[in-house]
Amino acid sequence: MDTFGQKTKTIIGAGYIRESTEEQDKGYSPDNQERQIKSYAERNNIDVKFWYKDLVTGTSTVKRDNFKQMISDAELHKFGIIIVFHSSRFARNVKEARQYKTLLREKLGIDVVSVTQHFGDWQNPSSFLNEGVNELFDEHYSRVVSFWVRHGLAEKRLQGYQRGNPPFGYYKKQIGFDKEKARPIYEKEWRVHPQESKIIKKIYQLYTTGKYSYQDLAGILRHEGEKTKYKNPFTYSSIKDILGNKVYLGYVVSPRKKDLSDIKGKHPAILTKKLFDEVQKIKNIRNATIGRPVAQHRFYLLQGLLYCYRCAKYLLGKENKPQAKLIPKMYCHAQRWFDSKGQRQERYFYGCKLKREMRGCKQKDVACEIIDQQVLKIMEGVILPEDIIQMTLKKLNDLFDNFKKSENEQDKVRDLEKKKQKLMFLFTNTDDLSEESYLKQIQQIDEQLAIYSTLGMTEKKKGATKRVAMVETEKFLRDFKKFWKSDIGPEEKRAWIQMAIKRIWVKDEKVVGVEPNDDFKPLFASLRKVSGQPPIVTP
Repeated sequence: MDTFGQKTKTIIGAGYIRESTEEQDKGYSPDNQERQIKSYAERNNIDVKFWYKDLVTGTSTVKRDNFKQMISDAELHKFGIIIVFHSSRFARNVKEARQYKTLLREKLGIDVVSVTQHFGDWQNPSSFLNEGVNELFDEHYSRVVSFWVRHGLAEKRLQGYQRGNPPFGYYKKQIGFDKEKARPIYEKEWRVHPQESKIIKKIYQLYTTGKYSYQDLAGILRHEGEKTKYKNPFTYSSIKDILGNKVYLGYVVSPRKKDLSDIKGKHPAILTKKLFDEVQKIKNIRNATIGRPVAQHRFYLLQGLLYCYRCAKYLLGKENKPQAKLIPKMYCHAQRWFDSKGQRQERYFYGCKLKREMRGCKQKDVACEIIDQQVLKIMEGVILPEDIIQMTLKKLNDLFDNFKKSENEQDKVRDLEKKKQKLMFLFTNTDDLSEESYLKQIQQIDEQLAIYSTLGMTEKKKGATKRVAMVETEKFLRDFKKFWKSDIGPEEKRAWIQMAIKRIWVKDEKVVGVEPNDDFKPLFASLRKVSGQPPIVTP
C-alpha cells in the first residue's frame, strides 16, 4: 500500500544467484541468497517470477550461461527489475558491470538492485559513485582471491597433489557428505581404478604393436561397450589424450603446462616408463610416415565455421558452448601425392570430425574449393542497411576530425618527420649508419607516416584526403558485391566471413545453411528460417 492506502502496482522481477567455489563458506550460499532476495521482493511489492542461477568460478560472464539467458530475457522485457544479493554476484569485473547495467537501465529500463547494499537511485550522482566504488572493490577482491588461489594450487602441485578431477584410470574415494552444501566430500589422494586402469594398459599395449591407429583403438573399445570417465564413447581425441598423458607414470600434470618438470605425484603410477616410452617412440614414427605434419602455411578459408548437417542433432544443448565435446564441427586436412613428374601435390579438404572420432557419419570429405566458392557467392548477396551505412560514415568522419584535432597525434607526425630528416643527414654525412640499418629505419618511419597519411594528417590539403576516403567508403558500402569481387586478399575475406557468420552447415558437397552472427543478420538480404533446420541463406 502507498501512503494514501491505495494498492501499488506489483513489479515483475528476476532473481539472480551466483556462487563461486572460492566463496562457498562466506555467506554466499545459493539458499541464503534466495531467501534474502525473496524477503526483499516481498517488502518492495516485487513478484519474482524468473530465477537464474550460476554455480561457477570466475569473474567473467562468458561461462555464466544463466546470466546470458537472463540478459536475453531482459531484452524481451519479461521482467522490470533484477535483484541480486550483493553487487559482486552480478559481476566482479568493472567493465562488464558497467556494460550490462548500462544496457539494462538506460536502454531497456530495467534496474539492478542489491539486497545488502542500498545505493539508491542509480541516476543520482552520489549513488552512481557509491555503486562504482563498490564494483571497484569487488573486482579488487576477486583479483586478490585469484592471486592466492593460483599460488595455492601451484604449491599444491609442488607437493605432488594433482589439480582438478582424476582422469580416466583414477578416482577419489568419498569419505563423507556435506549436508549444508548437498554434495559429497572426497579425500585428496587419487586411487587407481581397478577396471579403468586395465583399459589404460590395454590401450598402450595394443598401440605398441604398431597395427592400430587412434581411430582403430577407439573403435575396439566402443565395440566392447567401454565408456570414458563421463560415460561417453571413446573417440579419436580421447585415445590421443590417454596415449600422451604422463600422469599415468605418476607425475604431476597441469592442464595448461602439461608436465611440470617431472614432479613426482602422490598418486601411484599405472604404467611402466618402458611401456610409456615405447608408445611415444611409435607415435613419432607414425607421425613422420603416415601422420599429417604440422603445416602452418596452409590456408583454410572457413576454418572453425563449418558444421556437418548430417550430425546436427549432436549440437542440441551445446549451441553456445564452443569447448563442448562431440559437436558436429568439420576439420581441415590435406591429401598429398606425387604426380607423374615426381612433383609433390597437395589438395585441401573439409571432413566431419564426428566421423573421424566415431565413424558414425556418412558425410564424405569435400574439397575446400567446392565449399569455399559457395560461401564466397553467398557473401556477394550481403546488403548493408541504410542506417549501418550512415553510422559507418559518421564514425569515419569523426575519426578524421578527432585525429586532426589531437595535438598529441600532430606531435607524433612532426617527430617522425624530424627523425626521418635526421637519419638522412647521418647517412649522407657520417659513417654512423650502415645502408642496411638506414633503409630499415626509414622503412619503419614511412610505414607509420603512411597510416597518418590515410587520415589526412601529412598532406598540405588535409581536407582532400578525407573527402576522397569518404566518397570511396560510401561507394563500397552501397555496392558490397563490387567490393567483394574486387582484388581483396583471401585473409581479408576470411576476416569478413568470420565476423559476419557464426556457423555454416554442409551436407555432401553443398552448403545447406548459414547462421549469421546476431549483429550481422540484417546484412543478409534473403535470410529465412525453415522449421527444424538451420537458417538458410540464398545468394
